[in-house]
Amino acid sequence: MVDKLINKLRECFTKVREHRYRNKQRSLNDYLMLAFAMFHLKDSSLLFFRNNFDHRRSNLQQLYQIESIHSDTAIREAIDGIAPEDLKQGFKVLFEELEQSEVLASYKVLGEYYCCAVDGTQHYCSGSTSCPHCLEKTTSGKAKYYHQALVGVMVKHGLKEVFPVSCEAIVKQDGKEKNDCELNAAHRLIPQIRWVLPASKYKLIGLFDGLYPNGQMIRNLKAQDMRYVMSIKEGYVLVQVNRLREEGALSSKEWKNDQGHRCRANWCKGLILNGQHQDITVNYYEYEEYNKKGERVYCNTWITDLDITQDNIVELVKVGRSRWKIENETFNTLKTQGYHLEHNYGHGKKNLATNFMLLTFLAFLIDQIAQSVDVAFKKALKYCNNKKSFWEAVRSTFYVIPCRNWEHLYQVISKDVKFEVVFLE
Repeated sequence: MVDKLINKLRECFTKVREHRYRNKQRSLNDYLMLAFAMFHLKDSSLLFFRNNFDHRRSNLQQLYQIESIHSDTAIREAIDGIAPEDLKQGFKVLFEELEQSEVLASYKVLGEYYCCAVDGTQHYCSGSTSCPHCLEKTTSGKAKYYHQALVGVMVKHGLKEVFPVSCEAIVKQDGKEKNDCELNAAHRLIPQIRWVLPASKYKLIGLFDGLYPNGQMIRNLKAQDMRYVMSIKEGYVLVQVNRLREEGALSSKEWKNDQGHRCRANWCKGLILNGQHQDITVNYYEYEEYNKKGERVYCNTWITDLDITQDNIVELVKVGRSRWKIENETFNTLKTQGYHLEHNYGHGKKNLATNFMLLTFLAFLIDQIAQSVDVAFKKALKYCNNKKSFWEAVRSTFYVIPCRNWEHLYQVISKDVKFEVVFLE
């Protein structure tokens, strides 16, 4: 499966638009595959990748079709000028392959929907190096330059694997003096999500935090045929909720979860969003969870355009809570389990930091698909106990054992392929 995914991504890279006026002896596809291999192998730096190229040449040629290495400067300059939109094609190509499996059927919620959680994360920060697209902030009198990304990720409560759908850079826009913001990036990201997951195939629920409950965002989601569940912490909706609470007009349901905790949800429907957007009505629900000692361990409040009933409120709570998977299973994994998302691989003058971020997420998406459907990958990962050990085993195998394909490599790691050592006299 991994071989097929990488081949599809390579085909996608061949369609990247040329931006160079000179030094075109090497194709952009060559440079992109070099950088992708570095992120897919979880190498800690471009220097490490280059210094170890000769030791891993055989497997780099066989598994990535990489024939030679180039200088750090050549790689960075080639990738710096690539339009990020060209790399985003990779998400659609990989999702088209994922559609061929039966995995996505298990990601449906409420019978017919898929959830796409949206949130932002920082992936570059420097006190000295900057570009025209850098966001800026001043801390203790010192300027900091940084890049952020807004990411959409398919999630499902109860399932570990998450699938990045698209990423949008939160960077200073051309000709602008002020920083870009997450809300502006969201208006650019939502159509990209719909392009990867078209309405003809996917009924989508967008999962958002408390930054997003505003009329413009809700109208944008409706225009893209997306439903929503948004955390809400303040505003006119809560004024109406409190009035209904005093009147005893909230619907409610209590149950116990798998841990024996007492759970309670309250809800109401048809609330006006705010005075500026009185034509937009939303449904509201809240949730509290208490442990066996009677201590409250969780609470949250949401608005949605989905209907709320006694039959679906328990799953709606799970849907709302699953937004945290973009923090735990996505950003935390990318920052602490070998992907080095926040490491500075290079900043460039145009799009290098953004393009390296996109390549990291494409490598992560391939890993998540493999973790869902590739038997050899799953067996090797289980053999290694954790992901950091697994990535180390992959890199170690690259040094010493030539492999026919990725399945063969994973079988070597899980000891399904055995080697006999013969000592010559």
